[in-house]
Amino acid sequence: MRKTLFLFVGALLLASCHESIEERARREAADYTRRNCPTPYINDTRTDSIVFDDATHTYTYYCSVRGVIDDAAFVNEHKGEMTSQLAANLRQDTNMRVYKEAGFNFAYIVTSTKNKGEVLYLVKFTPKDYE
Repeated sequence: MRKTLFLFVGALLLASCHESIEERARREAADYTRRNCPTPYINDTRTDSIVFDDATHTYTYYCSVRGVIDDAAFVNEHKGEMTSQLAANLRQDTNMRVYKEAGFNFAYIVTSTKNKGEVLYLVKFTPKDYE
């Protein structure tokens, strides 16, 4: 009887410590942002923050650009290439496997450094886009 009670209490404790996939996504996004953001510029692009939205199940990357690509006309001209490359990167990203398996959406919002906060590019990928 004592052994059964111990196993039951242990199982309850383990169950109460288990975080949901949404809680994990929110925590990991916040941890990455706190530790790494803003990231250094690579090819004139950097990640400013990552946020997970429970209501829409969307993992959002907020990025900013500088230099030649910090131009709405340039971004519009290359939007198709950017979208294709981001989709390919997402398909290959093994770090996001658990979130992709959960059917999360992924969004990228790119803003201008030159024109403080002007959104130059926004794309959202749903499971049908990365499967």
